[in-house]
Amino acid sequence: MNFLKCEFSKDIKKNYLDLISKNNKFINDPFYLKTLNLWGKGIHVRNKKKHKVNDTHIEKLLIYFKLNKFAKSYLEIGCGEGIDIKYIVNNFNFIDIFAIDIGENIKKLSEKKEFDKVFFCRCDCLDLPFENERFDIVYSYGVFHHTKNFENAILEAKRVLNKGGMLIFYSYKKHANYFKSFGVGIETLLLKLFSKLSYNIVKLLCWFISPFILISFSYPAQILKFFGSKKKYKYFPLWWGKKPSDIIPDLTDRLYAPINIRFSEKQMYNQLLKVGFNKVKVHQTRDGLFCQVIK
Repeated sequence: MNFLKCEFSKDIKKNYLDLISKNNKFINDPFYLKTLNLWGKGIHVRNKKKHKVNDTHIEKLLIYFKLNKFAKSYLEIGCGEGIDIKYIVNNFNFIDIFAIDIGENIKKLSEKKEFDKVFFCRCDCLDLPFENERFDIVYSYGVFHHTKNFENAILEAKRVLNKGGMLIFYSYKKHANYFKSFGVGIETLLLKLFSKLSYNIVKLLCWFISPFILISFSYPAQILKFFGSKKKYKYFPLWWGKKPSDIIPDLTDRLYAPINIRFSEKQMYNQLLKVGFNKVKVHQTRDGLFCQVIK
């Protein structure tokens, strides 16, 4: 597996490599413990039953950014439940497909027959186990803004990109919309209040506050939708909620996360120029920033 650094090649088991479970850094660091509990043992372990056409994250970015049809190697940073990597396997002919995640769920993905051609690695995106300049395309959705060091996460992605390679990713943004910014303010406050609590306690509290969130945000959005608003209802936080179970995963994701980093469109653009990318595109969507950079 010549994409990996030499010191990791001996540890490969079939199409899977685990650099997390026996590493004391992840076991003893409170930041990583929260990360592992939230995305490793919580949200991403269960499998969603169904995803509609045009409902994967990667498809949303591809509306704005086209992948190089001549690209041979692909890396996804933070593959979660495998929804986007499945789309890639079914719709592109990359010779080498790699996917990483910090969660323990990634091992089960590696055992699925549909992912036989994908190499999975359980690791930290701040310390990728790959050689320099190994991928034509690196993709990530909703990972970098939860890391200890946003800039280092981008630099690691840049390091493993070939010259002329493309990085595309989604990140949280600073909201100008009143309802969204108000929701982010509540999120920030609750994040601080919940910071010392265990995952199970936070999830229980999310169930407790979910009716208030539904009444304050979700139901007004649904009313606007009922009366024919095509766009405005989606400016409400958690606009899709009809019952607590609809919003609990997102509430837990936001209120137990070790960190949520947000940039304005201009700040993100400058951040990407700062780390040495020459070709930068930042597209501001309703909910976040879609970014494309060329090395």
